[in-house]
Amino acid sequence: MHSDRKSVSMSETDAIVFLMGTAGNSQWREPIKAACAAEGISAFDPVVPNWDEAASRREAEALQRAQVVLMAITAETASLGALAESGWTALSALKRHQALGLYVDPNYVASAEPQAEAQQANMRATAVLEDASQRARKLVIQHAARLVAQFPELNIYLAKDLADLQAWAVRTAKARLSPSIRQVAQPQQAALAAYRERHQAPPLCLAYAPGRVNLIGEHTDYNDGFVLPAAIDKAIYIAANLREDDLIVLHSLDFDSEVTFPLARLHDDSLPAWTRYIRGAIALSSSIALLHGQNPNRLRGMNLTIAGDVPLGAGFSSSAAIEVAMFEALSALLGLSLTQTQKALLGQQVEHHFIGIRSGIMDQLIAAIGKADHALLIDCRSLEATPVPLPKGVTIVTFDTGVRRELVNSEYGLRREQCEQAARLMGVPSLRDATPELLAAKRAEMPEIVARRAQHVLDENARTLAAVEALRQGDLTKVGALLNASHASLSQLYEVSIPELDLMAELARQQAGVYGARMMGGGFGGAVIALVADEAVPQVIERVSAAYTAQTGRPCTPYTAKAGMGSGVIYLGGAG
Repeated sequence: MHSDRKSVSMSETDAIVFLMGTAGNSQWREPIKAACAAEGISAFDPVVPNWDEAASRREAEALQRAQVVLMAITAETASLGALAESGWTALSALKRHQALGLYVDPNYVASAEPQAEAQQANMRATAVLEDASQRARKLVIQHAARLVAQFPELNIYLAKDLADLQAWAVRTAKARLSPSIRQVAQPQQAALAAYRERHQAPPLCLAYAPGRVNLIGEHTDYNDGFVLPAAIDKAIYIAANLREDDLIVLHSLDFDSEVTFPLARLHDDSLPAWTRYIRGAIALSSSIALLHGQNPNRLRGMNLTIAGDVPLGAGFSSSAAIEVAMFEALSALLGLSLTQTQKALLGQQVEHHFIGIRSGIMDQLIAAIGKADHALLIDCRSLEATPVPLPKGVTIVTFDTGVRRELVNSEYGLRREQCEQAARLMGVPSLRDATPELLAAKRAEMPEIVARRAQHVLDENARTLAAVEALRQGDLTKVGALLNASHASLSQLYEVSIPELDLMAELARQQAGVYGARMMGGGFGGAVIALVADEAVPQVIERVSAAYTAQTGRPCTPYTAKAGMGSGVIYLGGAG
């Protein structure tokens, strides 16, 4: 958006609120920015003095990252294009599961400046434009109201005026802001102690599920491919028991927050964002109970106290750990007989239908079935898992970039759509069934970007299987080279890396004792994983951390991990 007026714009593109709509000399953004700033909420104003390609890139990235999008068409906007843009904004926001606030002034107010003689000849054309603008505004408002009424589950708000839009934006952004996260020492004991203190009784059970690292095999799971993750010795713990009423009393030590709500509000997105995974698992439990011959309407309230030491938002799949731990707890509380694979599949359903991310199965499955001192080669089509021993003398080290991205606000879904498109164009059920020869034969028939996505998946599957053989042979140099190649592919072909991840991986590779390094997780933020010789770990951590902070100004948080066991539940005898 271009304007001749000066505007204070954010240099960062990770703002919570994005301010779309009328530009020009309109001042509607200023009160909203001030209100957001007063509440500690970051807002991105796309209006800049000089519009160029760099500004366009910043706007696109900020819009993609925002959690709340405001679209305001004020009275001075005559452009029908701006009104049409409101529809595109709505579709874009809904696809990313962003909250959308829309305000369209029902009236167009033409400029009050005197008309020059040359302009008076165009008065009839101006009148036609005014009439078209009035009718377009009316249509946009009617259609938006109909959309809100027909689909109340969508997070769309039709504001009655700019003050109403401002109040909604601040309220919604505050609900979506992640509170400060604290690292809980000894989370198992902490969860039990906090539960007893809050409820003056022991819980019925303590459920747990680990985080994970993925050695190699990224963005292959939703393509029915191969992955090589390992559960880690860090986990989410949930102390749980049933209540006699319908209240969910949810206490998170990590977020230092407690929320109480009735079962009827399981789908209420005004509740804090950190409760979504727990609410999604409970919501699915009614269907699970029905399948097990129980009355789903007899679902009772629960006391749940949660603590963990899985780093949040850094690519360790803390969300999958929460989901699987919840199904461990629900199985114990409701007396459900679920296999470990079923718990993983249910966790995936939470992602698909409650969070809005069409994730693969890897994260939940490794959380449920991990094996100590082993990685697991998982066939994401058959769900067959083959243990692969990890060689002695090497440590898994991860370096957290400090950059956080929610997959639902990234291009994760778009990558999946591009993979499905590539499979259709090659006439195969999924990219798992494609071969390099088939891709070469069909490449000219598909968009180049789609071909690049497919190339990554085919190569990554091959790298994963090669890494398994190299680990079995103890060839860590070969494993490291495969990790390096995986990162290059994720950065250049799949385009899910960011400069911080590229830098961190390169800094790690420069150190003696590092066999290889690559970005880990869905991308657009998070951590880098490296295989490091045991004796080199302290020096590598010190040098990589110092160099990263010196070049980016961001702190680097290193973690060392050992391959641990999968999820489970400990019964403690509290009354249920």
